[in-house]
Amino acid sequence: MTLAKAILSALFSLVVLSVQANVNSISEQLRELDELRLKNRTEFTDRLASLKASTNDQQISEHDKHKLSLLSAWDLVIKGDFNQALQLAEGIEQRADRQLAIRASSLIVNIHTLSFKYIDAFAGVEKLLSYAVSINDEHLYYQTIGQVILLYSKIERYEQIQQLISHGLKITRDTTLRCRLQALGLQSLYHSVPFNEYQQTFNEISELCEATTEAMFNLLIIRNHMFYLLEQQQAAAALAFYQQYYSQVEQINYPILTAGFNAAAAEALLQQGELAAASELAQRAEQSLPGDRNDPAVLSTYRVLTLLAQAERNFDNLLRYSEKRRDTELAIAREKASQQLAYQLASGEARLKEQRIQLLDKDNELLTLERNLYQQQAENRYLMLLLIGSLSLILGLLTYRGLTRSKRYRKMAEFDQLTGISNRYHFTEQAQREIAHCIRAQRPVALILFDLDHFKQINDRFGHAAGDWTLQQVVLSCRNFIRHSDIFGRIGGEEFVILLTDCTAEQAVMLADICRTALADIDTSGYQPKFKVTASFGISDSQQAGYDLSALLAAADAAMYQAKQQGRNQVYCPATADGARAC
Repeated sequence: MTLAKAILSALFSLVVLSVQANVNSISEQLRELDELRLKNRTEFTDRLASLKASTNDQQISEHDKHKLSLLSAWDLVIKGDFNQALQLAEGIEQRADRQLAIRASSLIVNIHTLSFKYIDAFAGVEKLLSYAVSINDEHLYYQTIGQVILLYSKIERYEQIQQLISHGLKITRDTTLRCRLQALGLQSLYHSVPFNEYQQTFNEISELCEATTEAMFNLLIIRNHMFYLLEQQQAAAALAFYQQYYSQVEQINYPILTAGFNAAAAEALLQQGELAAASELAQRAEQSLPGDRNDPAVLSTYRVLTLLAQAERNFDNLLRYSEKRRDTELAIAREKASQQLAYQLASGEARLKEQRIQLLDKDNELLTLERNLYQQQAENRYLMLLLIGSLSLILGLLTYRGLTRSKRYRKMAEFDQLTGISNRYHFTEQAQREIAHCIRAQRPVALILFDLDHFKQINDRFGHAAGDWTLQQVVLSCRNFIRHSDIFGRIGGEEFVILLTDCTAEQAVMLADICRTALADIDTSGYQPKFKVTASFGISDSQQAGYDLSALLAAADAAMYQAKQQGRNQVYCPATADGARAC
């Protein structure tokens, strides 16, 4: 009997130890998966599916259940199923322990960002920042603050980003976490310090990430660094990174890396004049472009394909990629405006909540005092509050009307009322600012000046309404082809000017010729007899006339006069003094 009991006891102990070992094994696998999602997303998805298939509820603790759900939500985000991922994350945020609940809040912010729900995302950021103040765990701090840094990068809150990173570096000595934190902050550093200082920091962080085998983070910062090098006209350095690291990019097979490396290398090859190689890489990049239009790979790819179409004089591709490039620039501008507005609304809402809490506290104190006052004062207090509310409402209305009027007056002062483009004053102000930027960056500037041919005859024959219609059609036609960054202004009755930054005279001639053709194609069949809309174009650039706006305008005006002298409806660009360069 005693022997049988001993055997049963031993068997029971073995079962308990086996279950305990299995639990520990699951916890370890979850920890490994949590690290793997930041390094190899394909392997992460496969191993997560395998673990879920081999695990049941009896084998796993409540904490590990929530952690498995959190990793499943991350997997759904990777696959693009944001709705189901959001439901999972919100459930974890409500039911899990504090650490996992904070991580779920961070994931929710990420989902809202990817879904372009920026108001919800920034509301979540306020919550994460309130958590971060009391977090001492280095891993939890990184997981909490990472999404905040990514969102703040979108709205260019670079000073706040560096503050968050500095705090993180104070509480961790873990080299892996230091790599990740500093990698997230490199973009803000590039935009806030001189390039040499940024590059030194980039080298240090890249070495750190390589030493800690953080390939994903290292490749992401290298990808971004390649685009920064292109902005600095360092094409050879960008290509060197491409050749050194592209084999690693192919192994990871992450579209945002693949597209970024190919797009950056294509632009570098284009800067070096290697058109065929640039075309091949740009087309490869286009096949794997990320859905986020804010990613630099998207705009870079369409910019390269547009310039290649110009060089090949393939007008079908030029129109197609110009439209994609313009749509991307407009989408980026709209998204930035949405992000800024969402940030302001969320910040205002947070401040409003704090003020409400303070007001509630003060109201409670006031109520305590009011219980000791005479009852007859109640009516006076009510009237006083009503008067204050009325005055606040009146003041608010007056303030709103003042702001609206100020905005309207400013628009009237800066933009041409007929065509909606910059007037002479506003064009001059913008152009001088852009020229100064190009001087600092050592980039070329070109200027197109054009004047409608025989415009007075249109007014005389068809009336000023027809003349106004013609001017509006001219602006609409030209806007289809100029870049978002170009400055377009009306500086006279029928005289227009376009300032093109980072462009040579040769490129300006090509754009001017496209605009000239577009003007000639304006449909005037609404007027009988129909009339032809043509213009004479004059070109100047910084190589010819320097970086002085007055000199550029004078040179372009002289060129336009030559175009008119030679028969109108043409583009003229003078050669240099020795005749070596003609447009």
